[in-house]
Amino acid sequence: MLDLETLGNKSNSAILSIGAVEFDLETGDQKWETLRQGRPVWSSPVLGYFGGMPQVIINGNPAVAGFDALTGKQLWAVECMSGDVAPSVAINSTMAYAVTDYAKLTAIKPGTGAAVVWEDNTFTPDVSSPVATDEFLFLSTGNGDVACYNSVKGDTLWTHYFQDQFYASPIIADELVYLLDRSGVMHIVEAGSEFKLISEAALGETADCTPAFSDKKIYIRGSKNLYCIAKN
Repeated sequence: MLDLETLGNKSNSAILSIGAVEFDLETGDQKWETLRQGRPVWSSPVLGYFGGMPQVIINGNPAVAGFDALTGKQLWAVECMSGDVAPSVAINSTMAYAVTDYAKLTAIKPGTGAAVVWEDNTFTPDVSSPVATDEFLFLSTGNGDVACYNSVKGDTLWTHYFQDQFYASPIIADELVYLLDRSGVMHIVEAGSEFKLISEAALGETADCTPAFSDKKIYIRGSKNLYCIAKN
């Protein structure tokens, strides 16, 4: 995984996915721009660390591509996506995972000679992005399904139907997976090879945005209010 503090110290920059563009955080000066081939997409750039260098990885159509985060040079690309791409990639220490609805979930080994390791088209989110550890990959769909895969081999370890749609992306924290559905119910499950529901809590209003976790607090933007949730 990328050491964001280290990258920040080196580049002091922000990166956008209109093509691939890097800006200095303090001055706003553009540091580099690399035109990205293919159709416009809704996905956000994701920072990863592969092959000894920080990379910006973008889920695109038709190609998922990695760029040198310090220079903007395209390092690799794998043509595997189609349609209206919205989910961002998930990454762990060895692979990147791209998915979009009506297409497929693709596990990619980044770097020189980047290649597809495994694929599956059973569960394909239209908005929600997947999340991965070195052992597991979790995703939630606009149909209400949640699936856990073996992140290395692609085997489906478990699935569960929650009956409500997911637009917010799943988040892993303290070996738990947090899944916020569109009704505003947070489902918390164990980040393991078997489905185990830990808890459920209703926000009290609808919610489509992915929660943010920071300093033992959870920030959730509902349809009417912004919430900060913490232990008393």
